Amino acid sequence: MNLLALLLILMALIVAACVFYVAWEFSSGKFEERMEKKPGESKESNDSPGS
Repeated sequence: MNLLALLLILMALIVAACVFYVAWEFSSGKFEERMEKKPGESKESNDSPGS
């Protein structure tokens, strides 16, 4: 095997691992929890009782 073939196989394995990791995160539900907790935003509602 030449070097180019080995590099292509290595890159394909890295991409497959990344896709597997993202699919694992989506299926576990952790991704939705992270998207709901945006930094800088509070969990309180925007309607204040004084207005």
